[in-house]
Formats: sequence, C-alpha cells, structure tokens
Amino acid sequence: MREFGKRQTIVIYIALLLLLVRAVTCEGQDKSITRFISQDQGRALSISSSKMTLNNQMNTIVFEGDVIIEQDTMTLKADVVDVVFEAVSERENTLIDGVERKRSLSTITATGDIKFIHGDRTVYANRVVYFKKDEVMVFTGSPNIREGLDKLKGEKITVFILEDRVVVEGGEAIIHPK
Repeated sequence: MREFGKRQTIVIYIALLLLLVRAVTCEGQDKSITRFISQDQGRALSISSSKMTLNNQMNTIVFEGDVIIEQDTMTLKADVVDVVFEAVSERENTLIDGVERKRSLSTITATGDIKFIHGDRTVYANRVVYFKKDEVMVFTGSPNIREGLDKLKGEKITVFILEDRVVVEGGEAIIHPK
C-alpha cells in the first residue's frame, strides 16, 4: 500500500472499458504531485485531494480530504472517494500504446458532503455510488436535486447518465412551469 500526503493533483484519463495506470511522482515546492495517466478517448478526469492511498492488492485507490473530481462539464466534490478496479489476469495484462494495461474501472463510491454538478443540474447527498458498467449513479443520504428553480428530494435518487434520466424514490418535487 502506498500513501501520498499533502495536497496533490492527479490527472486521470478513464477509458470507457479500461483504466490504464502508471504512477509518476514529482516534487514541486513542498507538495508532492502524483499523476496517473491513461486514455479515455481524449476525455480528461482530474482528481485533487489532500491524501491518496493506493492499494494494488485490493485494487483500490482512496482519495481523502476535499476531494474534487472534474471531467468535461461534470464536477464531484466529496470528503472521501473510493475507486475500485476489476482485477486483470497476467494473461490479459498487455501493452497498449506503450502503457501497460492494468485494470478496468468497476465502481466509484463518494461519501461525506457530496455535491455533484452536471450542466445546470446539481445533486446533493451524503453518499453516491457510480457503477461504470451501467453508467449509473445512485445517491442516498438525504439526496436532493436542483435544476434551475426546480427541486427534487427523496430517499434515493438514481441518475442514468447515458439516458439523461433521473428516478427519485420516496420523495417530493417542486417544479416551476416554463
């Protein structure tokens, strides 16, 4: 297990089917910078946090303290983010564009004071789980959505990213006609 302290910036390109991981550590001023580089058809994912813990045996990376994840028009802010990868066998471990294929993304779980922004839609919650395979985010812990003047609250809010569809369970809505 590796731990990286202080403020760091991590640049990640998450592939739709793969996450290629290569660690590079640099020293700058009095902050250590760790970069994980892979490829996702040109879509950059930037993650910053106070602390990052990489556990290769468990196929996880945990980001702690003021975590901010940004990609295109999406931003996720949380206290802790746990990234889980699917293990890749040695036979499947191959070189792609000179970078070793390590593992593919499975889930991302964020906890704490969650704020997810996508376009003009903002979702607040205490916990969110992102399922890469289905491109679905499930928000729990007093989740609510704000889009313009409209507000939705519920016990559980599921966002289907590819369908641009939201399902609110056990909740209420305030919708302003346009």
